Amino acid sequence: MSSGNHKHEKSRLHSRNKNREKYDIGALIISNPKLKDHIIHNRSKEKSIDFSNPLSVKILNQALLNHYYGIKNWEFPDENLCPPIPGRADYIHHIADLLGENNLGTIPTGDKIICLDIGIGASCIYPIIGVTEYDWRFIGSDIDPKAIASAQNIIDSNSAIKNKIECRLQKKSKDVLHSIISKKDKIDLIICNPPFH
Repeated sequence: MSSGNHKHEKSRLHSRNKNREKYDIGALIISNPKLKDHIIHNRSKEKSIDFSNPLSVKILNQALLNHYYGIKNWEFPDENLCPPIPGRADYIHHIADLLGENNLGTIPTGDKIICLDIGIGASCIYPIIGVTEYDWRFIGSDIDPKAIASAQNIIDSNSAIKNKIECRLQKKSKDVLHSIISKKDKIDLIICNPPFH
């Protein structure tokens, strides 16, 4: 995302993570013009945002999703946590590597791969990245009807992920798979964002 200057590469991130280079603030403002109102200068006099401001963080992550993943609408209630896109993308890339280890070294892509996200949350973040990066299909479960409604709204308002993610409400909070997975479901992997489960 920077202009060829790799000394700012975030090497701790997965090699396929689109967020390895320093943020190109100009490109992100084009992706989400609201970001312009949240730009500050850090101690190094570089453009950044106030990472202690939850709204600034949310708008930055909206810009990242739009710029890299084609997600135009990523709205969810402000009381829900805003997941950092680079870290969530890393998780999906490492899961893809695990699938590849059991597939003769080739990461399986396409909608034949079904992933269950236990605790999809209001932001629907893991399915978004899994669908846009690998074209996997997702079942997302949650015990919170508001989270399910929010995730479904995100899915319905983004053509890149529409019809590729199915939300299922878990009505019994002590159950994990019971009543979420049916006998006809074939699940290739199950993910969960600890420590919430």
